[in-house]
Amino acid sequence: MKISVYQPDLLILQGTTRVIAVVLCVVLMGVLGISLFAAMSGYLAGWGISVGALFVGGGILWLIYHKTEVVFDRPGNLLTVHKTMLHGTREDTIALEDVAQADVDLKRNERSNNRLHASYTYRLCVVTGAAPNRHRVALSHGYTTSKRHLVSARKINDWLGVADAPIAVGPSMADIAEVIGALGFGKDK
Repeated sequence: MKISVYQPDLLILQGTTRVIAVVLCVVLMGVLGISLFAAMSGYLAGWGISVGALFVGGGILWLIYHKTEVVFDRPGNLLTVHKTMLHGTREDTIALEDVAQADVDLKRNERSNNRLHASYTYRLCVVTGAAPNRHRVALSHGYTTSKRHLVSARKINDWLGVADAPIAVGPSMADIAEVIGALGFGKDK
């Protein structure tokens, strides 16, 4: 998500999958055009491919297209999350005083073969509520490999005037290897 407005009383973030959806539409139209041409030329398989491309491509578009706008409004004391998808629109509001901080959810990429430097995907969220009843509210549509969410979380926390969340802070595999070596459990050199 990108920050589109950053003013003392107003912070607006916007995100969309418009580019991905347009590329997918172009590919879908190409496959549909070729298969319809084949069908008109007398190939029976062309009709099946046309119908399959229409349903599969349309279903994928139905699932992935979204447009999200997040508005932090200090005078109105509201955080508004407005999500528009092909199958509907949803708007959630949270009192700004209930927002403790912005954070990023991390999900380890299970397909990563590099054990020392694992890859992660990120999702922007806010933490709401008091300490015993904290909730995480996702602001972005899903997880992404872009680290832009880390930057956005820090800028939101600056705007809110709260400390940054300890995002992805912890010992790395190199730190653990150093501790193991210092304790004498590592390989002898």
